Amino acid sequence: MNVRIKKLEERKKALVSQSDAILDKAVSEDRENTDEENKTLDANAAELKTIAAKIQREQDLAAFSTTATPINSDDWVGHSADSTIGNVKAAFEKDPNRGFSTPREFLMSVMQNSHLPAKQAVDDRLRFLATAGTDEHGAYADPFGGFLVPVGFSQDFLKLSPEDDPIGGRTTKIPMTAPRVEIPARCDKDHSTSVSGGLTVMRRAETQEAIATRMKIEKVALVATSLFGVTYATEEILQDSPVSFVALLEAGFRDQFTFHLINERLWGSGVGEFEGIINSPSLVTVDKDTGQAAKTITYNNIVNMRSRCWRYEDAVWLYNHDALPPLMTMVMPGAAVGVPIWQTSAREGEPSMLLGRPAIATEYCQTLGTKGDLILANWSQYLEGIYEPLQSAESIHVRFLAHERTFKFWLRNAGKCWWRSPLQPHKSAKTLSPFVVLNDRP
Repeated sequence: MNVRIKKLEERKKALVSQSDAILDKAVSEDRENTDEENKTLDANAAELKTIAAKIQREQDLAAFSTTATPINSDDWVGHSADSTIGNVKAAFEKDPNRGFSTPREFLMSVMQNSHLPAKQAVDDRLRFLATAGTDEHGAYADPFGGFLVPVGFSQDFLKLSPEDDPIGGRTTKIPMTAPRVEIPARCDKDHSTSVSGGLTVMRRAETQEAIATRMKIEKVALVATSLFGVTYATEEILQDSPVSFVALLEAGFRDQFTFHLINERLWGSGVGEFEGIINSPSLVTVDKDTGQAAKTITYNNIVNMRSRCWRYEDAVWLYNHDALPPLMTMVMPGAAVGVPIWQTSAREGEPSMLLGRPAIATEYCQTLGTKGDLILANWSQYLEGIYEPLQSAESIHVRFLAHERTFKFWLRNAGKCWWRSPLQPHKSAKTLSPFVVLNDRP
């Protein structure tokens, strides 16, 4: 090959590689080319055009040469008489087999180079397959025609829907007519002598004086606090977006409020927010078995939690997705051969019941091995006061000079378990509660 042509081809290859890298980067980052990138692409295109002219000139000169030019076997292996004299490129183009002795040789070369674009093929005899990216117009490069191809737009809006609320529909709703509502409650959590908050009855003889007793009462206070969200949007996006941007914001905040309330019902501190059941003074925590391995759940754990739950027939199980494997593979203790508690065949679907009550996997429980990864709760004993339901408003004045609109969303409510202590049964040393959790197993 002519030394000058070889150098020009090497420069041409470098320019094409650089341009391809710029275009590939823009596509992978899903953006348009920057001004600097377009400037480089234009410069490369101009230089490629100049190089193409120089190569053609060199080839024309070689065609008129009276000196035979041996063919480089790396460039072409052919069988035409033109392969020994004259222009190598012309001889190559005249050969219908393009330098391949047999169809099998051609197919084998294609297979070996199939992972590369044609213009980057290791076998130079395949370069003739590469037409895009040289001197034609096409959609492969924005400056040379890509800008003319219209971009489609779908009005479908992709989003990951959050989990359904497994708790909200089970709590006891209390309408609030004021920010603070006090509810009288009977102090009846000690059944050792009385189930009515202190009142007792007695058998008496005809002349025996009765012993007077009285009932003790307490007040449960619900104090509503605000849960607030705010965002801004430019007037341009509100005007130009083919999808209602306001509707997207409303749906997004609705999901976020639901997420926040679920989280507070479980983990809230009770100060300026809901009191979560984990922080309730009525919570019962069941300890792990003696010698129990870390990050496990045993059948005894389940039974012990069941035995401490008040009104189990109204309770539901909540567990983290991490806890599903140990629950599904949990076996009956004492059996000669491990008998699965939940399923007898891997073909069956994921169980949704545990000891007769619904079992719900949720991301709001703690990870496996941490207190709160498995919760048993009777949510009817959780009070949720509603003072102001979810509302929204918008204003053009807050950022008027910035040509932006303000959107705010808020509600005012309160939540807590009204039990102030676990229940002491009449004939048992172990207390009961509507809220039971499994303790840490680190």
